[in-house]
Amino acid sequence: MSIRLTVQLPIKEGEAEAFEAAAGPALAQVKAEDKGCEMYDLFRSVDDPTRYVMVESWASEEDLEAHKTSAAMGAVGKAIGGFIAGAPVMHQYEA
Repeated sequence: MSIRLTVQLPIKEGEAEAFEAAAGPALAQVKAEDKGCEMYDLFRSVDDPTRYVMVESWASEEDLEAHKTSAAMGAVGKAIGGFIAGAPVMHQYEA
């Protein structure tokens, strides 16, 4: 059973371009290195340039759990942490 995850990310005003530039290589690292990653993409709201959502798809719950402590996930945190303006909101789904 595949696992889907959405993570809503509020970012600081005026930081959209820099946020996307910083996030790109880190997201690519997750896709390349983390086993079971089927999707790991970032989308910006058309209504609010400070709102993003990360959409993830994992082959299994085990793959998602391994990702949470992976070097690639650590790289994501380092790359985007300084841009985050509030607590992320996560939702997990099964497919």
